[in-house]
Amino acid sequence: MQKLADMLYKITLALCIVLFAIMFAGQVTIVLMRYVMHVGFLELQDAVIYSFSCLVVLTIPLAMRNNRHVRVDIMRSDMSEHAARRLDKLGHVIFTIPVFALIARDGWPLISSSWAIAEGSRETGGLPGLFLVKATLLVMCALILIQAVAELIAGGRTSSGHGDPS
Repeated sequence: MQKLADMLYKITLALCIVLFAIMFAGQVTIVLMRYVMHVGFLELQDAVIYSFSCLVVLTIPLAMRNNRHVRVDIMRSDMSEHAARRLDKLGHVIFTIPVFALIARDGWPLISSSWAIAEGSRETGGLPGLFLVKATLLVMCALILIQAVAELIAGGRTSSGHGDPS
């Protein structure tokens, strides 16, 4: 399971790098076109918005994998590494898995209806494919759940795969 989580991490990281490049280059192009050539390009604006949306959602599993996610470390500051790993596992069982399963379950109707109508941009002449952006919510939930289960199964190893098994 950890190998699957590691492979998905690498794919997600590469995708986020590509999305950032699209977002950055697109935004620079939009600004230059608008203020230098006085021309708007709606499809490119949608591409930047879609890239940013996907980037925000897909960095959540990356942050969790790199142990950079938000949590209250008041109790963890005085704990041994072993106790902190046990607390992380408890957090996965009590919070991570139920919350992200709930997000996936409750998001499914919105996303499936978006796919059913092949939802596109709100703007006339905008970029189609908004349903793909909405689907990243389910992808994010799946990545988080796979990572949480992999960490539970890992036998005490940290997210990066290092540490002594317990």
